[in-house]
Amino acid sequence: MKKRWIFASLSAVILLATIFTRTTHRPVEVSALTLEPGRVEQTVSCIGVVEASDTTVVALPITCVISQVNVKSGDRVRKGEVLAVVDKEATGKMLFSTADLMTLAAMTDEITAPCDGTVMEACTSKQPLEYGTPCALLAADEDLQVRVAIRERELRSVKQGMKVRITGEGFEMPYYEGELVKISSTARTDDGGTVVEGLVTLAEGVFDPSLRLGLTAKAAIVTSVTENGYIVPYEAVLTDEEGSYVYVLNNGQAQRQEIAVAAQVAQGILLGDDSIVSKQIICDAASISDNGQRVTVRGSEA
Repeated sequence: MKKRWIFASLSAVILLATIFTRTTHRPVEVSALTLEPGRVEQTVSCIGVVEASDTTVVALPITCVISQVNVKSGDRVRKGEVLAVVDKEATGKMLFSTADLMTLAAMTDEITAPCDGTVMEACTSKQPLEYGTPCALLAADEDLQVRVAIRERELRSVKQGMKVRITGEGFEMPYYEGELVKISSTARTDDGGTVVEGLVTLAEGVFDPSLRLGLTAKAAIVTSVTENGYIVPYEAVLTDEEGSYVYVLNNGQAQRQEIAVAAQVAQGILLGDDSIVSKQIICDAASISDNGQRVTVRGSEA
């Protein structure tokens, strides 16, 4: 009886060992890629808001009575669009100067927008508009800018004149080109820490009506550009006490390969050399448990 029990135990051990051996030596299925060169940008990300860098004042040459106002704050207008209408008869009754009466006679009763833009302020109707008081304030399209908050830790990387890509959830276009034209000489604090304000002007001709004043914007300040750079996806890179490395395919095995990291960018790791550019890199590096582990590429015939 005892011999039978020993024999059964040995058989179970052998069976488990066989199963373990088969499982251990079964190739791990992985995805792999070969790197292709491309243009790589290193950027600093900031949050900002669309605002007007200047306002265009629409004023009248004399005191006038406004009979009709066609716009209000926040309206979009086109050049030549009628903003308000002057009541010339009522205006004439309140003027005494011959010069003012001559000016009134030469005026049109329609006050029009001098440019495309957004109405910041507008007068009210049925009231005399004193000379020198704006009939309307416009933020011209060409005067729009984005005020951004640059984090303290990013300041050393950022300089005036750098190109900027502007994006926003409320914008019609995927992105707009701009330039960082000013960095404040003072800092302030917000919920995220210390920031320095910067101003980004938009490239000429990029405006569209979706760039509304007050909208939140995201700015990617381009700090450097590498032509023909190589990017390794983050999921393909591992790091330990010896540094950063990837696994490359070598005769059906995962072979560890150290890499030189030039920078971390949005798409992944920018390589500092070309030592692995001709090799197949295993994308899902976390699935590899040992250097030399047998692997098979997902979708291959092997």
